[in-house]
Amino acid sequence: MLDRLRAWPAFTVLIGWTLFLWASRTRNVVSNDELSAWGTAWRLGVVVVFVAMAVVALRRSARNRVLPVLIWWTIGYWLVRGGGIVLDANHDASFKVVHSVLMVISIGAAMWVWRTRSR
Repeated sequence: MLDRLRAWPAFTVLIGWTLFLWASRTRNVVSNDELSAWGTAWRLGVVVVFVAMAVVALRRSARNRVLPVLIWWTIGYWLVRGGGIVLDANHDASFKVVHSVLMVISIGAAMWVWRTRSR
């Protein structure tokens, strides 16, 4: 019981952040007229994956099998996609800074949950 209580703040931050971040991403994708149908589809697919995992993890609480998948998906996604954004010369500095901050918060929240669950 004590382990679940200790993990609850980290769990709440990760789930809340994931739902906030990816729900707001939906608005950005749908309103972007420059994206092709394929570009819109794969971006919305990523949103669906993140939101679905967060909702399932929330419904089943911190003891479920989906939470580790969400943790490692978050870390992996941001290392690949965030790293690609940072290294891409086509993005301006402000875009890179914003996405770097999103990456650091996301990975930090995921690692916080992992550490509190692993004790």
